[in-house]
Amino acid sequence: METKQKERIRRLMALLKKTDRIHLKDAARMLEVSVMTIRRDLNQEDTDLPLSLLGGYIVMVNKPASSLPAAAPVKKSQQGELAIAELAAGLVSEHDVVFFDNGSEMPLVIGMIPDEMTFTGICYSHQVFIALNQKPNATAILCGGTYRPKSDAFYDPNNPSPLDSLNPRKVFISASGIHTHFGVSWFNPDDLMTKQKAVRRGLRKVVLARHSLFDEVAPASIGPLSTFDILISDRRIPPEYESQCRDGSVKIITPDASGNEGSR
Repeated sequence: METKQKERIRRLMALLKKTDRIHLKDAARMLEVSVMTIRRDLNQEDTDLPLSLLGGYIVMVNKPASSLPAAAPVKKSQQGELAIAELAAGLVSEHDVVFFDNGSEMPLVIGMIPDEMTFTGICYSHQVFIALNQKPNATAILCGGTYRPKSDAFYDPNNPSPLDSLNPRKVFISASGIHTHFGVSWFNPDDLMTKQKAVRRGLRKVVLARHSLFDEVAPASIGPLSTFDILISDRRIPPEYESQCRDGSVKIITPDASGNEGSR
């Protein structure tokens, strides 16, 4: 039977497959333990442990930590994606059918879903499909078609899609910009048809956006903010967007306050 310590190590290793490093405090918060507990886990007398603590960051290593250079700081965007991914993963329930969009945070979201949970994931991104296949109890459904390496996604607008007949209970949509007038937008117009179809079919629509993306406008418009049921961000959003969410019955979830507004 897996001990709690081994479970924590396994979860840390799963996260580090998706990102270069995790800050010690972020790891403790995600695993709901103290910083000292994480330190003790990493300092156990196990020479095969492929994790090391460098400069306050947990990194995956293949050689002794003493021979490694100091770890570079994690970018703010990576910290934001980790925080958002943790909150989004917490929304997935047993036997859910979930659509995962083509955003860099989506493999992180999947990685944070407990391995023992049984769920179905619908995707059109190659990296997201790989992440789903790494979950032992997940069923992955890929919306196939022509693969475009630049987008890391598959497109086939002329043939039926699994989204034509499935009703995902949760739809996770990535955003490149959120604006009070132009709504939620995305940088790649190629993804727009799949995104909008998923939104139409989904029972509960969730948009993921870092705080830095507010007041930004990207080329492809997904829809107004009120299209969504939930907005997840890495910290409290600007007051004018809180007001817009309140008017549109959009629930706000951030690390410091889960559910600032009532949901539909």
